[in-house]
Amino acid sequence: MSERVAIITGGAKRVGRAIVEKFAGEGFRVCFTYNSSKEDAEQLARQIDGHAVQADLLDPIAAVEKIAAEFSSRFSRLDVLVNNASLYTPADLAHTNVELSRKLMAVHVESPTLLCQKFAALLRQSNGHVVNMLDVMAEKPMPGYLAYCTSKAALANLTLGLARELAPEVTVNGIAPGVVEWPNDMPQTERDKYLQRVPLKRAGTPQDVANVIHFLCTTGNYITGQIIRLDGGRSIV
Repeated sequence: MSERVAIITGGAKRVGRAIVEKFAGEGFRVCFTYNSSKEDAEQLARQIDGHAVQADLLDPIAAVEKIAAEFSSRFSRLDVLVNNASLYTPADLAHTNVELSRKLMAVHVESPTLLCQKFAALLRQSNGHVVNMLDVMAEKPMPGYLAYCTSKAALANLTLGLARELAPEVTVNGIAPGVVEWPNDMPQTERDKYLQRVPLKRAGTPQDVANVIHFLCTTGNYITGQIIRLDGGRSIV
């Protein structure tokens, strides 16, 4: 069991860090990516005895080649791929342009596609698991986040397509969180307003996300092609 290996993109901070720590704590060897958070990444790699790869997913082809090269120099198997890296960029219709749309698609759609393509053989060999990080706003777009919501909706569709492409050896699922970690600049009044629309009346945590992803990659190995709404019930209101 100690030989299981996971790749987690965007793993240096926030929710990604919780996922990395969860898998490392459960006996996985972890390779994770980061973009600019070098100090956090290096500290986390030492903490878990893992490997951090600097990769800018705005350039998916170069990033995936670099991840694959560094991964293959250290590991010979892959059990879990978590496409967690994300850009949360606001823009309404008037401020949405081709450059922004392409950046969001590069991180949220093109990079997960190329990573699955690159590592499909290893994942099949280990009867592995892919989990994509979505957003409840993929189903209910929030005004002012047009391109972001569109790219996450594309990732949701990609999740379903990959589940069929990689079956029967590999499971592919998505997690669609609501608030599991507040933006640092969000006023308390806005947080309270949001929670009034959540049946459980509280925010989730990064650990909630990590626990569900770990479940999908271990005990829940008969689940594929599903998108789990981890939102305290917000999506049913």
